[in-house]
Amino acid sequence: MTLLERYGWRGAVEPGIARVTSAHGDYYRIVCNESAEPILARKKKSAFARRVRQEGGEGPFRRVERVEEGDERLTPITGDFVTIRHNEQGESFITGILPRISRFERRDPTARRKSQTLAVNFNVLFIMMSLTENFSLPRLRRYLALCDTLGEAKAVVVLTKRDLADAETAAARLGEVRSLGCEAVAVSAATGEGMDDIRAYESPGATLAFIGSSGVGKSTLLNALAGEELAATQEVQEWNGKGRHTTTVRSLVMLPSGAMVVDTPGIREIGMVGEDDAVLVKGESTHRWRK
Repeated sequence: MTLLERYGWRGAVEPGIARVTSAHGDYYRIVCNESAEPILARKKKSAFARRVRQEGGEGPFRRVERVEEGDERLTPITGDFVTIRHNEQGESFITGILPRISRFERRDPTARRKSQTLAVNFNVLFIMMSLTENFSLPRLRRYLALCDTLGEAKAVVVLTKRDLADAETAAARLGEVRSLGCEAVAVSAATGEGMDDIRAYESPGATLAFIGSSGVGKSTLLNALAGEELAATQEVQEWNGKGRHTTTVRSLVMLPSGAMVVDTPGIREIGMVGEDDAVLVKGESTHRWRK
């Protein structure tokens, strides 16, 4: 098995293909068969420009328009399979994005774009919500309503911090979630309860994507699956039971099982793509997008 196949590639094994494991401005950490170790590659700007046909002068010609900052359609993100121009002696370049088998997106809260892609090319999407103060069925319904772009991937609701909720509350909330027609498990990464239910989704080459609000325990769960502290975590604030946000960038992490995890920054607001006036759920309150 090649390195790229270990990282989930299921197409023809050809040179010039890589997978993005993290993004840092114009630079991306990638894995490819041309190198035994991850390398840095830069996005080739001319390859990620929008070409527009313009009439004028002596005849039609191509005018290159630079892509706007953060244009998700023409910008690689963590988890993408990309084409590259590898250079052993110098700088390698990303020259294109290969078709995505799955994606999860929301309406962009900055209103600069119509949507914001949060995760791509995953097999299982873990929608994470704690059994404590973070629990919210309205927010969960918003997540589930955005799952129409998952392709062949499946969504699983993971209720975290089982050790901080009494048995009656945990059972009631797990039942409420399952009544929405989705798979759901309750876990405690601190005590190990329910971890076997999570590991049942692991398999070599599979990609799991974690999404959820800040402080629900995404990094703690990742560390538990990895068997070591790969991601920074912060303790739950005792006075209100809420966690603190730690992850600030998306990263693709290889687990001992051979499965991978895309750990994403905490989501504060969820908007429906394509709505002119989308209702958002932030905490337990309801807000509206400004047009």
